[in-house]
Amino acid sequence: MKKKTSSIILPFVIVALSSCSFSIDFDSSQSSSASTGGSSDSTGVSTSGDSSESSESSSSISLSSSSSSFDSPYVPGGYSLAWSDEFAGSALDSASWEHQIGNGSWGWGNGESEYYTASNDAVTDGNLVITAKKETMGGQAYTSTRIRTYQKVSTTYGYIEAKIKLPPVQGMWPAFWMLPENSYQGVGWPGAGEIDIMENRGRVANVTSGALHYASDGTGNTHTYKTAETSVGSISEWHVYALLWTEEAITWFVDGSAFLTVGRSTWNSGYGTGDSAPFNAPFHLILNLAIGGQFDNWNLPPSDFEEATMSVDYVRIYAQ
Repeated sequence: MKKKTSSIILPFVIVALSSCSFSIDFDSSQSSSASTGGSSDSTGVSTSGDSSESSESSSSISLSSSSSSFDSPYVPGGYSLAWSDEFAGSALDSASWEHQIGNGSWGWGNGESEYYTASNDAVTDGNLVITAKKETMGGQAYTSTRIRTYQKVSTTYGYIEAKIKLPPVQGMWPAFWMLPENSYQGVGWPGAGEIDIMENRGRVANVTSGALHYASDGTGNTHTYKTAETSVGSISEWHVYALLWTEEAITWFVDGSAFLTVGRSTWNSGYGTGDSAPFNAPFHLILNLAIGGQFDNWNLPPSDFEEATMSVDYVRIYAQ
């Protein structure tokens, strides 16, 4: 998947959790020792080359001993809750999220067919509900919502998860993903990286996927990626989509089962650095329900489509 936005250079600020904005940064010596549920570094990378070939891992992460009431059973041992949105109020928390409005440039870089508004989402009964509708706005035939935590909540490394229920409807493209707060050495997408924790083709009701996007020549524009799909039973049911991000590897999970691991030597090979660039910097969270677009070959909803919803029970970031 490609979901690029324009890059803006911003200062990296760490402030208290009680503030309206914070960034979580992890000591690399700690994060590199975290259990990934798969192998670290290059071993266990589930795809090869620059294609979308995928394979699955049967490994699962160890359970957490944390006593926090916000812990799911899938949190790795040694990780504690650093931030969460439980969507317990009656409106979206503007201290954590902002709406992105419009259709972007070439459908947000993906040829999407919706116009994002600030009125297609609601917080009700403890859930965030994003609704895609058939209605004309801004020259598009559909409307939906896209929100992000840019300049409000970001993290470098950690365990990130969300409990989500998706619409099994053709033309829907729901996603839970991450983009960097800053460009990488003045270079935006793909050199600065993209982490797709979950995305789905609505017409395929039992499969979701995850992906990592970066540049094979580091700061250049040669886009490459690693991706894998996994079965989830039915996307219309609640599932926990998660990511364990350390200095050495990134691993994707659904309901505690790992299905993709990408090691540092894979993504960092073209950057010419001894660190984990570009995935060693703050990234923010994004939730959206796109319509159409290149991810599913521009499939649109059926002619009788009126609306579809994506529900989110919570979003959480855990620190080691």
